[in-house]
Amino acid sequence: MGLDTIIVAFFVIGTILVVAGTITMGANNLVESSYNGYVSAHQTMMDRLQTSIEIQNMRFNVSTNHTSFTVANTGETKLSNFGLWDVILVKEGQVSYLNESQYDITYNNDLLNPRILDPHESINIELLIELESDDSFIVKIITENGIVSSAEHVAGE
Repeated sequence: MGLDTIIVAFFVIGTILVVAGTITMGANNLVESSYNGYVSAHQTMMDRLQTSIEIQNMRFNVSTNHTSFTVANTGETKLSNFGLWDVILVKEGQVSYLNESQYDITYNNDLLNPRILDPHESINIELLIELESDDSFIVKIITENGIVSSAEHVAGE
């Protein structure tokens, strides 16, 4: 039990400290990433709870055979990324997912944040799909965070 035993003991204690430090750092990273994931999921859920849209004033233009309507932000979340919105037209049992070339968005009184649908603001959406008079259809709007609003209309009424 000489110097070689003391050297082995220091080596074993050093190895134990390195392993303990590695486990502590790994646990810290695990806890931190779990917390960040929880915060992100909580923020997404709060945004969804505070988001509300409503389709209003649906009207049919007889001269162009296009339908237009207003989408009002009745919630408390700012909405943007209109390219991520889904605009769906259901007519005669057929579902059509409209791409951005099949509808046109214009902003109403967009004073606060340009090109962002702030709470209590609205946008007009004109469907560039030709509909016939007396066609019955449903328009469904889905925002980028999954909030849905729909309205049924009969063209020409």
